[in-house]
Amino acid sequence: MEDYKTVLSPDQTEIEIKKSRFINMVFHIEAEEEAEAILAEIRKKHYKATHVCWAYVLNSNPRRQKASDDGEPAGTAGKPILEVIDHRDLKDVLVVVIRYFGGIKLGTGGLIRAYGGGATDVLNHCSVIKKQFSDQLQVVVSYSSYGGLSNGLLEREVIPVKEDFGENVTLSFEIPVAGTAAFLAWIEDKTNGTASVIQGQPAFVDVVIT
Repeated sequence: MEDYKTVLSPDQTEIEIKKSRFINMVFHIEAEEEAEAILAEIRKKHYKATHVCWAYVLNSNPRRQKASDDGEPAGTAGKPILEVIDHRDLKDVLVVVIRYFGGIKLGTGGLIRAYGGGATDVLNHCSVIKKQFSDQLQVVVSYSSYGGLSNGLLEREVIPVKEDFGENVTLSFEIPVAGTAAFLAWIEDKTNGTASVIQGQPAFVDVVIT
């Protein structure tokens, strides 16, 4: 399983080009069914819109992606939106650009710039995260080992996601899978082999990028 980038939460922006109104939306999705449900709601809400164009990319193997021009000339809407998603190397992302026609035609080049620009605008505005495939570790140490270990973690800029103080100290970590072996070796050295480690199932965790 590889790390990948996606968006943290839904976001929306709006731009106007030659009197046409473009409403730009982005969503985190993890299945085609989610995309279809979101698009159905958008079409219901914006039933007066001239076009509801969109593209999405899912984190799958092989990668799944789809795009729609929704009545605009072929290749002028869905493809530019998809290219913006690809350029930013985002996955599990749906971008929708809704157009309310303002009476002035934009031409093929103008449409490509408008839909690509709408996708760029909303992605510039939203928060992007890295889905980091990480091992879930619990490290149990004595109180006598905790102080030195805590100082060492600060120097390494590794922050426990949770600390429990009972008979011993239990520190919970989310460590990138590729770095787990080195981290556990460091723990063993730092505690003179007295720490005990409980390793859970690896999972994706969110790391905020912007």
